[in-house]
Amino acid sequence: MGKFRDFWKISNDGMINNQRKLQIALPFMPVQLSNALIHSAYLKYYTDIIGMDIKYMGIIYMLFGIWNAANDPLMGVFIDRFKFRKSRGKYTYLMRVTAPVTLISSAMMLFAQPGWAEWFIFLFLSVLLFVFDTAQTAYSISRASYMLVAAPSRDERVGVSVAENYVGQVGAFLASVIPTLLLVGEARRGLTVALFSGVLIFNSILYYIALRPLKENEAMFRAEIKNEEARLVEIFRKDAKSLMKSRGFMTWLLYQIIGRGPTVIFFTSFLYMADHVLNLSGIQATIADIVPGLIMFLFMPLMGKLSKQIGMRKLLLWASIPLALSYLSIFLVNNMWQAMIVFTAVITLTNVSAIVGPVMMGAIIDEDERRTGTRKAGLFMGMNALLTIPVGGLHTLVFTTILGYYGFISGSDAQSATAQNGIRIASALIPGLFILLGMIPLFLNPFTKDVEKDLSEFSQRHRGRKTPDEPAGIPKGGNDPDHEGSTSLSHA
Repeated sequence: MGKFRDFWKISNDGMINNQRKLQIALPFMPVQLSNALIHSAYLKYYTDIIGMDIKYMGIIYMLFGIWNAANDPLMGVFIDRFKFRKSRGKYTYLMRVTAPVTLISSAMMLFAQPGWAEWFIFLFLSVLLFVFDTAQTAYSISRASYMLVAAPSRDERVGVSVAENYVGQVGAFLASVIPTLLLVGEARRGLTVALFSGVLIFNSILYYIALRPLKENEAMFRAEIKNEEARLVEIFRKDAKSLMKSRGFMTWLLYQIIGRGPTVIFFTSFLYMADHVLNLSGIQATIADIVPGLIMFLFMPLMGKLSKQIGMRKLLLWASIPLALSYLSIFLVNNMWQAMIVFTAVITLTNVSAIVGPVMMGAIIDEDERRTGTRKAGLFMGMNALLTIPVGGLHTLVFTTILGYYGFISGSDAQSATAQNGIRIASALIPGLFILLGMIPLFLNPFTKDVEKDLSEFSQRHRGRKTPDEPAGIPKGGNDPDHEGSTSLSHA
């Protein structure tokens, strides 16, 4: 009980408390649920129930990725230019406006009809995905930017990132239970649509609960960009050149493209493996999905501690080899128990990069702010998305193309041995090889543990926070977002 009480204990070190970290992390849950539905469950829903040819689905998701890349950097710059106002805030306002659009577009996708012409299904899904992505992009960049200003130090960001992964996995769990129960084995369209609709209604409640308490104050935005007259495209072109010269940004970008990209579609490959290769029932697939996630929950605090102790780069390198071997092992899996063991390793090790990722981007943004005097969180995240998000669409296209090449038949209850072999290749061999190659840019990344510490102290000082090496006490105008103009902070 003592440790539980200490979780909420207030100290005098100037750090936000754990309750506040959880509050900052909570908006990640509903958007993670939305993304899991769109990128995994809906893909299988359209191929197995609506009957869309899997090759066309790959093209749709590739176009989706291209559109995502095209709008993300400009959306990031727009968010950077969007002014904070006391009456509505900034990032919190944008999240509250865009969340309903993601929900409505997600719901509309469920009402495609198997009897429609294939070209019309293609057009219907493409348009709705574009609407969803535009709103989801604004929400996600705003959410990530809010985290960086609300949690300015490295240790706070690690804590928030761990909390985000907990709540994000809850969202992903909610999005995976229905697909594994209903899309593996015998699938019925009416029941599937009804339960998916129930999930979306529940998700709207999650959005409301997560966004309602969030607040912002002026102290969070001291370093906002001041040049309001410049045009967005010109700003993007100018600053993009600076980003390309950043060794930290470029090596992190290459790691995401090479080593992390294949892991984005893991749940998609899991659904096809469970249904068409392992021939699991809906309940068996759900167990094989849930148990690894629960085990992974136990290791997430350890990942956060290791990141602080040895540094982000070293932790990622340590995790890459066993992660690659785990993916390669999927090729040999033949039953539910083998799958559960291998999937546990894959999910647990994949979440190392999920925890480190937001903290690494925070360090990159802090380094640029220290060098230029201007904070461009939205631009960095938008530019990062420009060059990484199409990789998810590309791997979806590669996955569906391999399945099509090996003879996968959409809507068929049974697939040939050749098609099953194609699923194994697309699910195991390609991701494993890419993860090993992704270690190369990690070796070249300059963010050592000492560099992380320096940037963390800079971020704290720049937002009126005393660093561990400075005398205790909180400067006037501290950045407690729950009390605008407050002279004190919530402490951990």
